Amino acid sequence: MDFNRIDEDLRTSIENTPYSLEIDEEVFLNNPELIQRERKEFVEAHPFKNPDHILTKDIFIESSVDRYEIRLHIYQPKKYNRDKTLIYFHGGGYVFGLPEQVDDQMFEISDKLNATIISVDYRLSPQYRFPIPILDGFDALQWVINEGEAQLGINPDHITVFGASAGGHLAAAVTQMAVDHHIENIKHQFLLYPVIHNRLDTPSMKEFTDALLWNRVYAQAAWLHFLGKENVDKSMRYADLTHYDNFAQLPPTTIIACELDPLRDEDIEFAQLLYKAGVKTELWVIPGALHVFDLFDSPMSNQYKDFMMNRLFCKNK
Repeated sequence: MDFNRIDEDLRTSIENTPYSLEIDEEVFLNNPELIQRERKEFVEAHPFKNPDHILTKDIFIESSVDRYEIRLHIYQPKKYNRDKTLIYFHGGGYVFGLPEQVDDQMFEISDKLNATIISVDYRLSPQYRFPIPILDGFDALQWVINEGEAQLGINPDHITVFGASAGGHLAAAVTQMAVDHHIENIKHQFLLYPVIHNRLDTPSMKEFTDALLWNRVYAQAAWLHFLGKENVDKSMRYADLTHYDNFAQLPPTTIIACELDPLRDEDIEFAQLLYKAGVKTELWVIPGALHVFDLFDSPMSNQYKDFMMNRLFCKNK
């Protein structure tokens, strides 16, 4: 890709990052467990200091599928607003990642918005393929609805779901599943550069084959791990988010897409489906932005954070 298209301040921040941002393509395809272990070790070796006024704890809930204990990582300020509850799903292509990788962002959101955040440590692929990670997310939603008031003191009728990348896909899939189960507690879905479908056929997906941070090669491997060889080319409900017939019942939605992201055009496509269905939808395509741009210090990231803080709960009113 033409690296001159990247926002100058963002490019400088990326260049000054003291650790490698590359994912070994062969390892990602053939030995994803190694990346899982390395990412977990990195996060554990670089913990973010917990602010004294924000309480964190883990709650384990039972999977409805196999009784596996799903970990919910909770952030709650001492002076929380019971009507501001966020269920968060981290990114990582469904292959790697854990809630603590964005501790700094979660603490900032919890602090500035007085929000309770339930970050879901859903199971990863290829050990646990579709639909297990999505069912883990749906189990988390049901726990928040059924137990959130008693155990966390929150109002379960006002929930925002928020996810980044594959976590954005998971958030949107859980929201679709909630609609199918006549659950109306989700009042807003905030999707940050979300994965939408497995077709890999959009102009941006074909263009950004060598982009930094995320590209078509990584996307192909991630879908293969998530769906398996037998399903990787199939369009299935909750995997292909456009393969859905009840868009009009989805809650208000905010979508953040990046100009230089292979996921850009599928994000725009998803927004268009929501527009056509009459869903209140806000789409922001950020010029000069790469996938996971928000993890790097830059004026662009600061502008996005201001936008996010103003939007996460505004559609709950």
